[in-house]
Amino acid sequence: MIFSDKLHKLFFSLALTTSLTFSQALLASDTANRESGFILTSIKPLQLIAADITQGIIESVSLLPPGASPHQYSLRPSEVKRIHNAKSIFWVGPELELFLSKPFTAYTDKSHALSALIEQPATMQPSAEQLLAIAGAAHSEQEHHSDDGHSEEEHQPHNEQLHQHQYQGRDPHIWLSPEQALKIAATIRDVVTIQYPDHKQRLAANYEDFAQSVDASDRLLKQQFGSLKGVGFLVFHDAYSRFVEHYKLNQIGALTVNPSKRPGAKHLAEIRQLINQSQPSCIFSEPQFAGVAIDSIVRNLNIKIAQLDPLGIDANAQRNRYANFLSDFGRQFSDCLGS
Repeated sequence: MIFSDKLHKLFFSLALTTSLTFSQALLASDTANRESGFILTSIKPLQLIAADITQGIIESVSLLPPGASPHQYSLRPSEVKRIHNAKSIFWVGPELELFLSKPFTAYTDKSHALSALIEQPATMQPSAEQLLAIAGAAHSEQEHHSDDGHSEEEHQPHNEQLHQHQYQGRDPHIWLSPEQALKIAATIRDVVTIQYPDHKQRLAANYEDFAQSVDASDRLLKQQFGSLKGVGFLVFHDAYSRFVEHYKLNQIGALTVNPSKRPGAKHLAEIRQLINQSQPSCIFSEPQFAGVAIDSIVRNLNIKIAQLDPLGIDANAQRNRYANFLSDFGRQFSDCLGS
């Protein structure tokens, strides 16, 4: 009997050891399928796309920490080291992350500026001061017309030149367009396929999954925005032209072109004037600009304030990362516009 109990315990111990060894072997096998090293992206939204494409193959990480603005950032020594160690680097380009232009000159063989994907770039929306300047210019032009007797057509080229001079800026926030996100994903797929040809089929499959998930989110958002296209709104930071144009939303203008510059007293007065004139339904701010006194701008004005998260600070999905980010971003818009 004692011998039988000992034998039973021995068999149980062997079975447990075998089971643990088998589980560890499976885990080791799964880990072994991933390549060493990592893919580096400048900002989290690009990392969400890269992680969807490289899932199960190689890790994708973001250079900037959560909440950091790519418009103004200083690299730390540990981040410079991360750039050096990365297998490939994906960034939008100097239009967005100017601070990376100099360090990336040493890594032209592995850094990929995605701004080259911009074929028909969306134009930046006019800021508060620009909108008011145009209104003033238009008023001056009308007075000038009545004085000199010239027709409006004769003055049109001057107005057009003024408009082009002020609004020739192009929106570098390419990841907010589902169409551009697909191009970004295809570029990452192609680059990583060249680096790791043995994973070509997996990368292709990951891209197809990505495209399907983005298409599903895109369709739902188009339905969601169907009845909200005429609702006017203002944004604090001019970053949404691509999203706005894709979903045909009614952005009246932007309160600032440079989000790192705190508005002065004159600018605040101009912003309040614009709000009174345009009567927007919502004003959208962003988490990283919480220090800017949006509340003081809209004090005593009957207007809603909401936050948008174009950098995906709170994005934490483990699959379909970008599609979930896109859906959440769209919901941030519709919750305010539809309330």
